[in-house]
Amino acid sequence: MELRYIAPDLRQLDTAGAEVLACAVFTDLLPPKGLLGLVDWRMAARVSRHIETGEISGRPGELVMIPGKPRIPFEKLLLLGAGEARAFDEAAYLDVIVRMLAVLSSLKVRMAVVERPGRFLGVIDTTRAIELLLRASAEQGEQDTWTLVEEGEDQKLIAQHLAEERRRKRMR
Repeated sequence: MELRYIAPDLRQLDTAGAEVLACAVFTDLLPPKGLLGLVDWRMAARVSRHIETGEISGRPGELVMIPGKPRIPFEKLLLLGAGEARAFDEAAYLDVIVRMLAVLSSLKVRMAVVERPGRFLGVIDTTRAIELLLRASAEQGEQDTWTLVEEGEDQKLIAQHLAEERRRKRMR
C-alpha cells in the first residue's frame, strides 16, 4: 500500500484525484465532525439529513455509499458505521479499518482518500493507528494508494514511522 497525505481542507480535497472518499460515521455525532463534517458542509448537509431521518445510523457494520459528484470531486462517498464516539477505542478502529480495506478492495478502488476512523477524537495515537492500518493491510492483501487526511504534524509522524519500518525491514 502506498500512503500519501493531504490536509483536512476542502481545497486540498478538490485536488486529490481519487475515486472514493472513505470516512467513519458515528451514532452520536450530529452534525458529523472531522472530514465528514467538511464534506457534509460542501454537500449542503446531505449527510446530516440522512442521519436525521435514520437512513444513516452509524452503527458498527453499517456501510453506506453516496454519490459524491458534483459537490465533491469523488465518484463515491463511502461511510462506515463506527458506533458511539464516546465508546470508540482501538478495537472499534481496527474493525472499521478492516471493513474499509475489504470494501475498497471488493470495489476494485485503486485510489482512495481516507480519514483514519476517529482521527479527530484523538483516542488512538497516530503512530499506533498507522501500525494497525499497515498490519490490517498486509493481512488483507495489497491496496494501491490511500491518501490519508492528516494534519501536518501527524503527516510527519507517519512519514518518520514508515521510514523506521523500512529501515527495520532492511536490517532483517
